[in-house]
Amino acid sequence: MNDGLDKPFTISLASTSPNRLIGYEVRHVAVTGSTMDDMTNLASQDAKEGLVLVADEQTSGRGRHGRNWISSPAKDLLFSILFRPRPAIAVELQMILAMAIADTVDETCGVASSIKWPNDVRVNDAKVSGILLESSQGAHGLSVVAGVGLNVNSTLTGMDVGRGQAAVSMSDLSGFDMDRSIVLESLLSRVDSLYAEVRAGGTLVPAWRERIETIGKQVEVIFTAGEPGRRVISGTAEDVDDSGRLLVRDANGRLWPVSAGEVTLQSPVNNS
Repeated sequence: MNDGLDKPFTISLASTSPNRLIGYEVRHVAVTGSTMDDMTNLASQDAKEGLVLVADEQTSGRGRHGRNWISSPAKDLLFSILFRPRPAIAVELQMILAMAIADTVDETCGVASSIKWPNDVRVNDAKVSGILLESSQGAHGLSVVAGVGLNVNSTLTGMDVGRGQAAVSMSDLSGFDMDRSIVLESLLSRVDSLYAEVRAGGTLVPAWRERIETIGKQVEVIFTAGEPGRRVISGTAEDVDDSGRLLVRDANGRLWPVSAGEVTLQSPVNNS
């Protein structure tokens, strides 16, 4: 399949599911700086929750801690979703996105993916997707913009620049190129379903915990905010709590609850 720039990107979620919240409208642009920046601007203009913005190419795509996200034009999925959650369930948005992506990759490619806490979906230690969430409180209440990079058909797959992390695409895993619109439709349908479950009082923590490859491993936690200077803690990732925080026990037996926005996780051995 030729998934080049000349191929139109089409998706009709609203027509197939009139009661859908996530993906009730999907907007597509050929090129933009960052779908997250664009969606943040739309959120400030009172855009409705569930709006999705997809780009064929980003010139300033980013991941956590300001890292770049690299993707071949019109080969992968680069998109942002606007959420306006109740504050009590905002902590589960990371889980919703990660689980939806992992399930989509598994079903489409016939593999068993895992989640590297807090935001990477991986297959056999190679990254297939990354998630970035940014929240703000404004005149229209709490808004959370979720940015997703999912390697679908690229040969130059998404990499965290400077970290040398292995990456893989869905076409690498399945052996054939895929229609991005079909992958997106499947993914947004899962996000919509999981978000409805959480809004109705359910929780994804048990299922998310089962998919997290970080649990049981030795990690280094580098605190990047809220501490004077730079604090590094080494220990064993034992579990996650009901808020999705990683629980790391250090050599002195102290248990540290680690929030995704506070730290960088690294391997004590190879620093990757």
